[in-house]
Amino acid sequence: MKAIILAAGQGTRLRPLSYAIPKPLLPVGGRPVIDYVIDNIATCPEIDEVYVAVSHAASVIEAYFSHSEHHKLKISIVHTLGWETGGDIKTVLIDKQITLPVLVCYGDNVTQLDVKKLVAAHKKGANATVALFPVPKADVSRFGIGELSGDKIVKFIEKPSEGATTSNLANAGYFVLEPSAVSALPMKKFKLESDHFPTWAKEGKLLGQVQTLKMWIDIGTIEAYRAANRLVEEILPPPENNK
Repeated sequence: MKAIILAAGQGTRLRPLSYAIPKPLLPVGGRPVIDYVIDNIATCPEIDEVYVAVSHAASVIEAYFSHSEHHKLKISIVHTLGWETGGDIKTVLIDKQITLPVLVCYGDNVTQLDVKKLVAAHKKGANATVALFPVPKADVSRFGIGELSGDKIVKFIEKPSEGATTSNLANAGYFVLEPSAVSALPMKKFKLESDHFPTWAKEGKLLGQVQTLKMWIDIGTIEAYRAANRLVEEILPPPENNK
């Protein structure tokens, strides 16, 4: 099984930090953000290769992985156009000729997620299976929210307005995707979560797998990035290679 890390964003809200360091390589708790994603992927023995979709500062990210020896998985860089989640996923699928279910991960979140459980929850007939986690009601509007009936997401709303949903189960930024579900979609800039997850939910082809996470941090802004460093230092032990 293959995994795709979406890391093509320019990190404009993290400037001036992201002028010098690409967003996926910004350190949180002394480690690049993308390393936390790779740690989660590595817990699933079915995954043997990771493709990192990059556009902005691609050469810097490529240089990082070429000189990094602590990653156990095979990691390759795929150059994309930064066409949101949908366009970049299609680019990787076509470039690497992926036809079997693939794990897709956002490259800018810090969390500890059980990828093995997520992969095991994916079933034949579903277009995608999304990792969901409960968030405070006050934060619902910041996320893609899924309403569950059993293991099926019956309604998915990207950043819902107040009163648009009764659920507080948020997209954790990890999902298993069937390449066939996007193969017929046009190659253009589009966001899979807002353009197609809602339709797949109505069709009964979107599954959800709920996890309780110790933490989930998006480093999308300077304020969030500062908070992430404070929180990680409180929750996680230091990296082994720093002991």
